[in-house]
Amino acid sequence: MLDEFAVRVDGGADEATVAVSGVVDVDSGNRLFDAVADVLARDGLRRVVVDLGAVTLLDAAGVGVLLAARNRARTAGVRFRVGRLSEPARDVLAVVGLLDLAN
Repeated sequence: MLDEFAVRVDGGADEATVAVSGVVDVDSGNRLFDAVADVLARDGLRRVVVDLGAVTLLDAAGVGVLLAARNRARTAGVRFRVGRLSEPARDVLAVVGLLDLAN
């Protein structure tokens, strides 16, 4: 199924990418947050990028997860940003005024 949620982590010790595909909503959001939290536990990590290029739907719960992940990264002293944005993800982040997550 095209909209099935999946998350993959790539990268080295100082920078990691959390690539997400499918639907990011109340049902899958915790899995995304857990993946980011696991990455943030790495020693020496300086930057984490969440790649939303293959996201087919991002709802309010998914936006909340991104904000919680950003806050966790800040607390850990790690730079956080959203990388590629699918059109659905870009549209939602634009509506809620959070396109700056991609900067």
